[in-house]
Amino acid sequence: MYKLVAIDLDGTLLDSDKEISARNKEAIASAIKKGVKAVICSGRVYSGARLYAGQIGSRDPIIACNGAVITENTDGRIIYSDCLHTEDCMRIIDIFHRHKLYFHVYAGNTMFTEKLGYTSLKYFEKNKSLPPEDRVEIEVVGDMTAKLESIPGKVLKFVGVEDSIEQLRRARHEIEQIPGVDVMSSNYDNFEVLNKGVSKGEALKKLSRLLNIQASEMIAIGDNENDISMFEYAGLSVAMENGEAFAKEAAQYVTASNNSDGVALAIEKFILGCNEIKL
Repeated sequence: MYKLVAIDLDGTLLDSDKEISARNKEAIASAIKKGVKAVICSGRVYSGARLYAGQIGSRDPIIACNGAVITENTDGRIIYSDCLHTEDCMRIIDIFHRHKLYFHVYAGNTMFTEKLGYTSLKYFEKNKSLPPEDRVEIEVVGDMTAKLESIPGKVLKFVGVEDSIEQLRRARHEIEQIPGVDVMSSNYDNFEVLNKGVSKGEALKKLSRLLNIQASEMIAIGDNENDISMFEYAGLSVAMENGEAFAKEAAQYVTASNNSDGVALAIEKFILGCNEIKL
């Protein structure tokens, strides 16, 4: 019997409108009633992921920033974190500036950016409709180098976003040459930079020890490059139909898309035992 399901957000649990369908909510609620832990495992910052954990009724720990931090859902206590070194942060900033790429930085529960755009602008607009406790804190800074030098050991990850795939590719290649970092993507128009060894899979491994749940008792559901590490760790891996081809190849099963209740279909089959899943 599976005791834990790790669920990615964007492109997986969330549909194209960034909403959770009623069927997904019902399936997860039924799994929780059976004693299964529902763990949000996202590239988002903790406060951004916690909003959706509340919508599915999960009180289990949240894996945020692609595994850089694990936080107690109930009180915000950090269970584990693995931050970037300040020297690496300085090199990353320089590369982003030279390539004239938009980027933002997650440190603690704050998103730092030099200008509102792409993801930070979306969060800024969404914050207007949310109560204060559910908002993602955004700080626009004039000098990112000075800001990060003032908070050593606090940076969880960088995210670069750009419409030009070639521009992204060039900057990513340079950053990949920094020995102390790992680079991965959560969508075609971005890449994320984390401390070496940080991944959703590693965070899931640490959580399994804390909760005394074996890898064989876990299901991981995702859609992109940053989900493959948890596919490799969990006993059962499920990719979304809308996911990248390499993510589907890495998974044991493929479910329906994020717009067609794919998460619910997987949970209904493998945890609730009441549905067929698409191979």
